[in-house]
Amino acid sequence: MAPQLETIPRIISMTNQVGGSGKSTSGVTIGAICAEWGYRTLVVDGDDQCDASVALGYMNPDAIEGQKTIYDCLAQGAKLREAIVPAFAGPAGAEGSKRLANLDLVLGSGEMENAEQHLTTAMARELWLKRLLDQVKGEYDVIIVDCPGNLGLVVIGAILASDEVVACIKPGFKELRGLTRIEQKIAAVEEQFGEYGAHAVLKGIIMVDVPTSRSQGAVWDDGKKMAVDSYGDLVLRGHTKEQVGVRRSTKIPESYAHQKVLLQYDRAGEATYDYIAIAKGLGFSKQR
Repeated sequence: MAPQLETIPRIISMTNQVGGSGKSTSGVTIGAICAEWGYRTLVVDGDDQCDASVALGYMNPDAIEGQKTIYDCLAQGAKLREAIVPAFAGPAGAEGSKRLANLDLVLGSGEMENAEQHLTTAMARELWLKRLLDQVKGEYDVIIVDCPGNLGLVVIGAILASDEVVACIKPGFKELRGLTRIEQKIAAVEEQFGEYGAHAVLKGIIMVDVPTSRSQGAVWDDGKKMAVDSYGDLVLRGHTKEQVGVRRSTKIPESYAHQKVLLQYDRAGEATYDYIAIAKGLGFSKQR
């Protein structure tokens, strides 16, 4: 049975204006869930921290001899297919590591820290990612872009190339304030680049590292309530009706350290169940 999606591929950018907001974990986990449910899925690692690449089996993408990365595609004219590798649970090529079916990765690069400088003088700089994704659009059902923790030119290009934006935040007051900037950036991209097909919408808000009791963080609990009051159903629910976002879990940093997506590392964990519910909240479902 073919996946039932509004657009194929469905392109989603995971964003926030700061690092450490759960973008990479959310992107690779939702990507792994979609892949397991039967969607041909591509994760694009656009962050110079390369966290998505590490989580999917590649500790140091720049050190892989003869292998292209996303920066080679951006700055050196490499084809996107040259930077696509299979995703793994565990270090790629290591004994016991598992190839994740239906899930591919565009390798990240530490050189992406120079991307803003390169794009500043590039022609049609905002179209950089759209042009790359156009090369492989017919090969995937879902493309998830892990953006850097800012709202610069790399992220503008990602928003322009996307159908949807998902904001990942921790439930604090400072983080909530950043949602307004994300909304403003989405609107500005559509206004300036609508003629080039820019049409992304804010599809959802994923709260991560959410305390499970008020005693764990009263301020964060208040921030969670504020987000729901302000954004309603855009704030994605976890496994239970009362759960907002993804519960705090030591399994999340553990899974990263083992280079295994949370779905593989802690399949029956509460945070995993939260991400499964969030994937459903984004409109994905298990395919036959």
